[in-house]
Amino acid sequence: MQSVIVVLYFRSLRDTPLFPASGNPLDALPPYLDPRNQSRSIPAYMIVFVFAQLFQLALAWDAIRAQNTIEIISIVAFNLCCFAYSIFEISQIQSSLCLVNSDSGSCTFDFIVADKSQELLTSLTPFLIVIIAVIGLTQCAVTWLSYQLFQEFGWKIYKKIGADPNMKIMYRAYQIYLVLIKIDLFFFVGFSIQFIYLTLTKRQTDPEYWLTIVVLPITVVILYVAVYAVRHESRRWMTAFLFAMHGGVAYFIFKVVRMWVGDQDQIGKYAGVRYFLTLFASLCLIAILATIVNAAVCFRNFGKGLKPHIIKDNREANNSASATGERVMEID
Repeated sequence: MQSVIVVLYFRSLRDTPLFPASGNPLDALPPYLDPRNQSRSIPAYMIVFVFAQLFQLALAWDAIRAQNTIEIISIVAFNLCCFAYSIFEISQIQSSLCLVNSDSGSCTFDFIVADKSQELLTSLTPFLIVIIAVIGLTQCAVTWLSYQLFQEFGWKIYKKIGADPNMKIMYRAYQIYLVLIKIDLFFFVGFSIQFIYLTLTKRQTDPEYWLTIVVLPITVVILYVAVYAVRHESRRWMTAFLFAMHGGVAYFIFKVVRMWVGDQDQIGKYAGVRYFLTLFASLCLIAILATIVNAAVCFRNFGKGLKPHIIKDNREANNSASATGERVMEID
């Protein structure tokens, strides 16, 4: 449904360029690329929302495969955040398409052709309302199913780890660590998608555009190293990961500063999307800092007897996935 909204947006605006700021008609850009047009943030909101749903699907599959109780809880929280975000989407899109007069409450379409804006807003609203209803109903189902799975997985973990409270604490820290790695991936990819889309017009002059593209695959490699380090209790790779995460902190601080400090030309390209990008960058920072703290806890737990349980856990998860695949092939 979010994908349908993105298609409606581009179809509505493809032939409605703004008047060029330079006065030269050849410099006119379509509204979804023109930095003066705040409605260009709409696809960014929608694309990130679509990515969030796909991410949640992958998270649910991984939680069941790995029988990770912390991941089950994170799915409930993540879906609740999506539900809350879907409620605010209507006002976000309305404010992106028009300026609301605080005295009269009237809506002024200053960014794109008024009839196109009104037509787009009218066509998008029903989809947004349906999204709220669907995610709200899904939240109830997800909560109930997660509770059942939490009890089932909790009992299996107890049989596997035993009653040792210290071992249970260490294993819980390991589960939290894996969830935080996945959350880091979501926020970073989500931020990169928005940043790349919103700086498309600057790709020939702004090196930051290409820097973001280059950093994206490097981040995936770093997060893979993070998982490898904790599962094999490699102090060397965990130390390298911690240094890389501190680099991530510096990277997002740099991004936030770039959005708020500098000349008008630099700040202008974030018009209409600066607050949303700042929010996403701040969430990335919080997730990275939480990961650093939890990684330090896991690092301290190396050599205390958790590794055999983790290796056994991975083998059981892989065997379970293979068995599922074989059953599906037999049915076919």
